[in-house]
Amino acid sequence: MPPLRPLILPAFALILASCGKPPGPSFDAARLEAGLDPSVGGPDTCLTILDTATGAEIYRYGAPSVCDRPLAPCHTFAVPMALIGLDDGKLKPDQTWRWDGQPQPYKVWERDADLAGAWRTGSGWFFQRLARAIGPDRFKQQLSAFGYGQGKPIGDPDHFWMGPAADGGLFISTRGQAAFLRRLARGDLPVKPGTMAAVEALMVDETRGAVALSDIGASCSSNAQYSRGVSWWIGRIHGPDRDRVFALSIESDKPLPGFEIRARVMPIFARAGLWPAA
Repeated sequence: MPPLRPLILPAFALILASCGKPPGPSFDAARLEAGLDPSVGGPDTCLTILDTATGAEIYRYGAPSVCDRPLAPCHTFAVPMALIGLDDGKLKPDQTWRWDGQPQPYKVWERDADLAGAWRTGSGWFFQRLARAIGPDRFKQQLSAFGYGQGKPIGDPDHFWMGPAADGGLFISTRGQAAFLRRLARGDLPVKPGTMAAVEALMVDETRGAVALSDIGASCSSNAQYSRGVSWWIGRIHGPDRDRVFALSIESDKPLPGFEIRARVMPIFARAGLWPAA
């Protein structure tokens, strides 16, 4: 896969939809949209934000057809994979798996890892090994129960979440990602409560005051020719007076890595009142 390169997409005015109860007195939808347009906006961008309690879509950037478009989940699939692996006892939270010594795309992957370490680095070999331990039959059963994408591990057993270029055939929409995260946040998935709590703890990335951000970002090719890719940033912002889940996707010929999307959008969230200012 060619290296990921930063890209500022052209500004593109898209649809803003607000429904359900407002996200809070300080939320400024116009400021949010104005920030998104020059930073990550475009005809193939979707951001959906849900109220965790009610499920109402309190904000949408992007046409419904874009927000409902099936996309490869890329490494965001670590969330359901960790839920299944922990719940089935295929690994323990503090269990270390040994690196087999094979060269990896990134030096940071060339080391032994437990789940927390693999989560931080996005260690490909760790999650491939976990996928083999879970197996396609169990994936099919649990993904269907989660309501995750088509509910089937279609494609290469080691990479079915990484898009057509990696012989992967699992897809999920941006709205589907947000709905899945809402079920996780509400403890409404068919796994043990302790399993959901463990994965939510893995996802916590930053806390400002009493408000926490839980998130994961990723990117991968969205077609077999590597000519287009999808970038994701998904997560939850929760505190005493707010609890929202969000999913942001961008499909383009020059995909952004997940950490780049996060760096661009977090200040926009803060200016719009969705996230406390630093």
